[in-house]
Amino acid sequence: MSELVESLLTPFQYDYMLRAMWVSALVGGVCGLLSSFVTLKGWSLMGDALSHAVVPGVTIAYILGLPFALGAFVAGLLAAGTMGFIKAKSRIREDATIGIVFTSYFALGLLLISLFPARVDLKTIILGNILGISDPDIAQVIAISAVTLAVLALKWKDLMLFCFDPNLARTLGLRAGWLHVTLLSLLAATAVAALQAVGACLVIAMLVTPGATAYLLTDRFGTMLWLSAAMGVATSLAGAYASYFLNGATGGCIVTLQTLVFLAAFVFAPKHGILASKRRVRASRATTLPAP
Repeated sequence: MSELVESLLTPFQYDYMLRAMWVSALVGGVCGLLSSFVTLKGWSLMGDALSHAVVPGVTIAYILGLPFALGAFVAGLLAAGTMGFIKAKSRIREDATIGIVFTSYFALGLLLISLFPARVDLKTIILGNILGISDPDIAQVIAISAVTLAVLALKWKDLMLFCFDPNLARTLGLRAGWLHVTLLSLLAATAVAALQAVGACLVIAMLVTPGATAYLLTDRFGTMLWLSAAMGVATSLAGAYASYFLNGATGGCIVTLQTLVFLAAFVFAPKHGILASKRRVRASRATTLPAP
């Protein structure tokens, strides 16, 4: 028994594992909070677009020797601006616009990586590198997380109203345009932070899955925020911990665990799960059957 406990505590003996776990938990919590707004707004595709659109920014930052967070954030904002411009100036639907922009930016990033293979770490960009995260990168993640949390703490009610009904937000005197830009900026910044943990390919999962899971479990947005944040922290911490024993990609472990939690909620959620829906259907049929 003591050997089992000692074995389970082994990851806590290594500094790189401790750093990976607490940084993953921080990123997971911030992504979980923001994913509630993404789910309410229906911006899953937007999150996917921004998570892929940061790749050329990261690549250019690597090539120029600049902080990768700066390049990623600028690329994310440029991608969001490009999508907004195309939507405003053409008849193209929003989903098509998002698809065109994010694939174009992602392709540009891959092209730059192929042109400068010796100066860019492809694995870090695509899969993340949380186990080898450096002190400057940790500082970037902390700064991005602190700013995001501060903005959400101050503006969460306004952002909630904007996500729920932009027209109502305008009627009540809120500046919907600024709220739109704020949410896009937070989404781009958080995608940059999550890039370190899970890489560009899996950022969208951390920005959508916790919020979607919480959406199945509650009808109150305040509760949804806390649930999605708690799930983001717990699954990121547990995923990073499990990756030590599985010897697998940390990002893959985190996202797989989040998916399993979502599937559990999808089936067993007390009000919106599949089993609950079947019980309501059976009860409805029972009340409509004629008495013998």
